[in-house]
Amino acid sequence: MSTLAPGTRGAPPRGVDWELFARNHWDREPVRLTAPPPFGLDRVHPLNVASCAPFRAGTRFWVMPDVRFLAGDGWLRAPGALLPNADDPTLDAHLDRLDADLAGQGYLLTVRQPLLLDHALWSAVRDAVSGLWRQVGWPNLPVVAEVLTGDRFTQHVGAAEAPTHAALTWVLRGRMDVRLWDERGGPPPETIADPDRDVPGTRALSAGAGELLYWPGDHRHVDVYRDRCVALRLRVPVDRTLPFTALRDLLADLVHAGRGGDETVPYFPFGTAVDGPDGVLPRLTALGDDLRTVVDGEHLRRTLRIRWAALRSAAGLEPIPAPREGAAITRSTRFRRTGEIVRMADGPGHEVWAVEGNVFTLPRAAGDRVYAALGDGGETGADEVCRALGADGDGNAATVLALLDKLYRLRGIDLVDEERTP
Repeated sequence: MSTLAPGTRGAPPRGVDWELFARNHWDREPVRLTAPPPFGLDRVHPLNVASCAPFRAGTRFWVMPDVRFLAGDGWLRAPGALLPNADDPTLDAHLDRLDADLAGQGYLLTVRQPLLLDHALWSAVRDAVSGLWRQVGWPNLPVVAEVLTGDRFTQHVGAAEAPTHAALTWVLRGRMDVRLWDERGGPPPETIADPDRDVPGTRALSAGAGELLYWPGDHRHVDVYRDRCVALRLRVPVDRTLPFTALRDLLADLVHAGRGGDETVPYFPFGTAVDGPDGVLPRLTALGDDLRTVVDGEHLRRTLRIRWAALRSAAGLEPIPAPREGAAITRSTRFRRTGEIVRMADGPGHEVWAVEGNVFTLPRAAGDRVYAALGDGGETGADEVCRALGADGDGNAATVLALLDKLYRLRGIDLVDEERTP
């Protein structure tokens, strides 16, 4: 099973010829490219401040965004005041404070999945990589986004962990040096303690502001952050075992939900008969029967269809930003469709609509008419949609207006009046 589903070909976005990149480099070799990042350096500090706010009291687990601060030789579990805060007016002000507080030590601030806090940045990154996915296929597992801020720091995590993800790293400022080696050839002949030293069997890449580093998912790496480096990294799942792990977790959740959410731990008294009516084996066999029912059932297929539609519409960037506040949409409201709508059949009577990672269903018979009535990006009136769907009375129109409000909240449409507001 591949972690990339077939995609459709399309025009590359400005700044990167994704078609040429896919043909010459994707899943083949590491490369450095000239490529403007999806967003500017000025957006990094506010994003870091918002992401780090919950972590100033100490490390938190199983939350997103996830923040880690490394200094000297290790990970600080309670970085506290070392994290950026609202009292730091700029990124440089925060880094100046770190230089003073850490007495010259190197450091690295890693913020994982921060884009969910800022829809504009999330959307910019999604648009930037969608051109690549149209060439190589759309991820069917989440892509991990990281904002990295480091200076005089060497990160060895990519050398210690088995590689499972390809990497796209845009450098926004400073310089990043990376030492790479192919996992298929085994570890390098020598331990890479000094990434500046040329080790046989490895390859060095260096990138500055406005450049992009790529390496395939079978490469280990050591990163060196220099000159107050700031980078955006996307980790793209490509290892063939990852979908099976995700499916295993989903199956466990579905089996557990089918048992009514029983939270008891299945311990058995010592001496319990294995084959007796209340023994160990019948209970485990029943669990296997439940698993077989889930695998053979339509619920699993529907869950996977919905999951795929959501990921496809988000270009793999999950978690997704929260929907925006609704609008007072009336029959006189003017709007234009601005977001991609991914449609997928959901049984004989319904279809799934996915917009920027959000999913809902519509009656299949009405899906084509609704989609056509929304237009292709030109200005459209809510009253036109109502009439196209035969909702002439106010009572029937309420359903159509509620759908338009949902699409607005999910950013599938924008109101024309808002576009004209200074």
